[in-house]
Amino acid sequence: MQPTAVRRSRAFLLGLGLVGALLLAHEPWRHSALAVVRFPFTFLRAAVRLVILLPRVPSLIEENARLRESLTERELEVSSAREALRQGQAAQALQAAWPQSGGHLASALARSPLPTQQTLLINRGQTHGIVEAGLVVDAQGVVGRVLETQASTALILLLTDPNSRIAALVERSRETGLLIGRGFAECQLTYLDLGADIQAGDRVLTAGLGGAVPKGLLLGTVTKVERLERAGATRATVKPAAALGRLEEVLCLPPAS
Repeated sequence: MQPTAVRRSRAFLLGLGLVGALLLAHEPWRHSALAVVRFPFTFLRAAVRLVILLPRVPSLIEENARLRESLTERELEVSSAREALRQGQAAQALQAAWPQSGGHLASALARSPLPTQQTLLINRGQTHGIVEAGLVVDAQGVVGRVLETQASTALILLLTDPNSRIAALVERSRETGLLIGRGFAECQLTYLDLGADIQAGDRVLTAGLGGAVPKGLLLGTVTKVERLERAGATRATVKPAAALGRLEEVLCLPPAS
């Protein structure tokens, strides 16, 4: 019995050796075997690390929250700096467009949500020298006129408001008429004779009539001309030069002397 047991032990060891040799000789088998051998040690190492880190979890959570809060503050600071830079550039563009105007810079606070009421609230008012009926412009052209003033705010009636009326003239031919707001980003030049010299592409300027309005400021460009034979008159559709749909900074001009 004993020799038989010895032979069985030797056969087992020999088989084990052969299996080991095969595992070492075959690349995928060798990696699998090593992974199996290493697994208990890897698991034990991970368990030890977890035990060490567990007491630090609350402090790590607090630190993460602080870092997130600090990151949010930095992002807000960067956003504020970018907005301040944009406002500064817009102010420079306005001053460059109207270098001798002596106007007051203002920022938009709110706009009427009604399509039939084209008004803009700005952050400058009586204490800043803003007067009613004064002209308001952006870097491209006339925005509208001051409708109402309070101590620190003012309400602007945009060119496109149906209640807006400004005496205007055609730059090329010097034809004069009245520019009326039509809403939907358009104005209409009316009170023109049937044979008035006006055509699409003509620039329309302020006529300088009405006291507070300076002469020669750009109102817009003619996009369509209609000859009304029965009425014996002509009317023209005018697209405002100012970016009325995205106003942020404007310049309030002093009354014409």
